[in-house]
Amino acid sequence: MARGTMMTALISETYFVYRRNLKTWLAVPANVISPLFISGLLFVIFGATFERSISLGGFGTQDYRAFLVAWIIVQVVVFSGADSGFSLLTDIMSGYFDKLLLAPINRFSILFGSLLVSGTRALLQALVVVFLALAMGVDFQGGVLGILAMLALAVVFGLVWSCLGIMIALKTRNAQVTQTSGVLFFPFIFLTTAFMPEDQLSGWFKVAVKINPVTYVMEAMRAIVVDGWDWPTILTGVWVALLMMTVLLMATTWLYRRQTA
Repeated sequence: MARGTMMTALISETYFVYRRNLKTWLAVPANVISPLFISGLLFVIFGATFERSISLGGFGTQDYRAFLVAWIIVQVVVFSGADSGFSLLTDIMSGYFDKLLLAPINRFSILFGSLLVSGTRALLQALVVVFLALAMGVDFQGGVLGILAMLALAVVFGLVWSCLGIMIALKTRNAQVTQTSGVLFFPFIFLTTAFMPEDQLSGWFKVAVKINPVTYVMEAMRAIVVDGWDWPTILTGVWVALLMMTVLLMATTWLYRRQTA
């Protein structure tokens, strides 16, 4: 009974922390619009610039924008991880974080509330990219269910990078380091099959692409858009995302416990 009461209290406290953090994020339009504007602009520019490269073959589609959708979603989700860390650091520097720790609530509700906001952000941002792609005439071969599956994968992957952002914020407690941590994520985004299929790559770049876990998550999303239900590719991406989330969530929880002890 006591355990059930504690769990109910944790869920309730997590919800209130989540609601407060979500309102804080939505209260600053630049936080919402800026990453979406940049990603939308890149979608349009790269879609037009590399459109003719589809003639090289191996893309699995005749629409280069369909090939590009997965990369745009991954990019938005990855960069939101650095923003999640900076949001937590803002609370730390303002003293609000310490007030929460002193409050009669489970301190893990603070962490879980922050992670839930990160998942919500990933969902909303990925959804906007999907709407933009549909508006530009991209045909999602996976249909509505495929879009939902891709959004779910984006949420899981968003939690992965949010864990990284939060860990950087907790460990450094430095605004400049946390704010610029997105630069550290660049190689993971671009050392992938972002613009060309693996068959068109060569040398060290192809090796880097194959050992980069982001590639497999991106390929899973792309398979839903381009091929429909290519289960081997999709399941590989799902398992990679779930494994990364499990490991980083455990690491974040451990670091959070140490930093708030």
